[in-house]
Amino acid sequence: MKSYFVALLTASALASPGIAFAQDAAPASESTEDQGGLEEIIVTAQKRAEGLSDVPISISAVSGKQVESYGQTNLEQISSSVPNLKITQTAIANRIAIRGIASGDNKGFEQSVAMFVDGVYYGRDQLSRLPLIDMERVEVLRGPQPTLFGKNAIAGAVNITTRSPTDEFEGSVTGLYEFNHKEFQLNGVLSGPLSDGVEARVVGYYRTMDGYFYNQKLDRDEPSVDEKYVRGKIEFDKGGPFAAELKLEYADFEAKGQPRDVFGAVGNYNTVFQGPFFVSTNPDYVREDNGYESRNKVFGATLNADLEIGEHTLTSISSLLDYKTREIVDVDFSGISFLDGTNLREDYRQYSQELRLASPGGETFNYIGGVYYQHAKLDVQDFTRFNPTFLALGAPFSALGDTRNDRDYAQKSDLISAFAQGELSVTDQLRITAGARFNHEKKSGRRTLAIVKGPLSTAPLPVVTAVFRALNIEAHSVSGKLSEDSFNPMVNVQYDATDDLMLYASFARGTKAGGFDIRSNSLPTSTTVAKPGAFMFEDESADNFEAGLKYKGRNIAFNLSLYRTKYKDLQVNIFDGTLNFNVRNAAAATTQGVEADFRAAIADGLTISGAVAYLDFKFTNFTDGQCFYLQAPGPNGFCDYSGKRNALSPKWSGNLNVDYTTPVTSDIKVAFNVNADFSSSYIAAANLDPRTHQDGYVKLGARLALAQLDDRWEVALIGRNLTNQRILQTGSAMPLATTITRGAGNAYNGIVDRPRTIAVQLTGRF
Repeated sequence: MKSYFVALLTASALASPGIAFAQDAAPASESTEDQGGLEEIIVTAQKRAEGLSDVPISISAVSGKQVESYGQTNLEQISSSVPNLKITQTAIANRIAIRGIASGDNKGFEQSVAMFVDGVYYGRDQLSRLPLIDMERVEVLRGPQPTLFGKNAIAGAVNITTRSPTDEFEGSVTGLYEFNHKEFQLNGVLSGPLSDGVEARVVGYYRTMDGYFYNQKLDRDEPSVDEKYVRGKIEFDKGGPFAAELKLEYADFEAKGQPRDVFGAVGNYNTVFQGPFFVSTNPDYVREDNGYESRNKVFGATLNADLEIGEHTLTSISSLLDYKTREIVDVDFSGISFLDGTNLREDYRQYSQELRLASPGGETFNYIGGVYYQHAKLDVQDFTRFNPTFLALGAPFSALGDTRNDRDYAQKSDLISAFAQGELSVTDQLRITAGARFNHEKKSGRRTLAIVKGPLSTAPLPVVTAVFRALNIEAHSVSGKLSEDSFNPMVNVQYDATDDLMLYASFARGTKAGGFDIRSNSLPTSTTVAKPGAFMFEDESADNFEAGLKYKGRNIAFNLSLYRTKYKDLQVNIFDGTLNFNVRNAAAATTQGVEADFRAAIADGLTISGAVAYLDFKFTNFTDGQCFYLQAPGPNGFCDYSGKRNALSPKWSGNLNVDYTTPVTSDIKVAFNVNADFSSSYIAAANLDPRTHQDGYVKLGARLALAQLDDRWEVALIGRNLTNQRILQTGSAMPLATTITRGAGNAYNGIVDRPRTIAVQLTGRF
């Protein structure tokens, strides 16, 4: 650990001023400032506008100004600045983790980290890829958030607020070009009044990139991306008791290829995969496969209305969210066409309505309460085709040639919740907050799987069926219904030790909804597959205990939190070593640790900030873990993870940042920023194989900008990952590797972070 801090301090000494920490200042409309001191960051983590130092939870806030200045466009890029937040890609999903807890790669899972955009729940994992453009701020709330953010915020919540229309005309255009991977970004904003009491804001965004991997099989750079996004807002506020804001948004984002490497080959893997079957296992940003394609389309409509009733405020949030994704994944990740890809179609539609009543703030007793309803429909279809290449491999593999398994899943769900939270000021220094949320949810699901022979298939259907069963795949149809009730309480005690120092302690119970296993290839009642997962899995729960302090002085702010969270009935996704994943409530875990951050205004224009997090993760009961290659299973056929640390859970993570701005003429200023993000080592694969070990690292970034004093224009040079660290995000065993090598070889594939990038950014404002 000492080496990380030495590296960070050295980097700061060399680079001097740097980029602002995740808890950088919000725009002027969202902050107050002491002349020559720190700005107070305003957040809405408790559904009220409050100073960050007054909120008694572990929270980080990233301002829209910081996101724009560094050319960041998505949550994955932002996550490196927030300790204990990790966002990674897998072959078929995105994974958001807080304090080591995330959901597995199954479309039936709700997300352990709930994401909200302008008060609306964005629960599908792929929605975390949505471009973040013209943001007011991004708040990251760590630990269960049961009362105000609801079911599924069991590990935490990401609360995103976009900018609203303005009562004066304003606009901006920003362009960015990155040289190494030919990335191009262009976005524009136009805002202002349409008439008396009616204002509008329109945002447009476009991004392309060639990619940083070279696919030798397809002769192209990957991942190449093409992203488009547009958002419009209209605000109605005549100055009376009623005000409303209507938001419409549409996104279309495509990707061809993934930044995926094959590595860790053992046994005869490299011997078998030679010649026409060649697979490079060198860590060189070069790959051979038959491609990955993904296209996501998102449409959202939100009506947010406030009605003042006396001194109270009644808020209504009505929304429609429609999401579609189409993916083609070369699931053998090799240049030879063994598996012609998983062709995935996911269609999701969600209607939601929230009503809440809030008392005026600043009273002896403040409260907020409301009800929430959500209806959602999910349809998923996919199939994996075995290429005719198998016909030449001999028995039993030849029976797979030109066959496929077609899977179809349909789900409907209805959720209704009631919640209330109140804060009582016992004395001028002591406050007690208590709240609870009751959830009632019904789900119904149906999964069917069919085995289909193509025109080139030569084996009789019974033989094909038998070989599929050997791979834990069988034709079936299964359905079920689920009804769950949950009660999630919370209590928090705050004490103002001084005018600048607040102490707090809290307890909260969170719940993540149960559901149905979408991806399993076998029946739960199968007698031919060893211990298959159940079609239905139950909800998981967490009890979180936390204590901390928050200090906010004129020139320095400091936050510290200690936590311990116990998870029960963890929903896990277990790979069977072939092509099958089974879901079950199989685990219990405890996470505990310390999180600290600071900001300091050293002099005029000079700010230093940083954060560090220590995470202790332990499975307390997990006897059904997946074994890695050549690991000896227990009597139950699985490996015991009890007492072990979860994947992608580094003990230490954090950042150190410096930001310096100074005028150089009467009209021009220069801004110099540097930041360093660090992580200790971790295991990247869910099966905890040491071959997927990622060493600890420090990533440096910097920004040098020249701008007009009133920010009318700006030219900036931006560098990311200047230390050119090669970082493994995730890892998983190569599908069918042990089958094709007849148990004598194995390898891994994994997503790799982007290497060093250098970009120029131009901004004009009016």
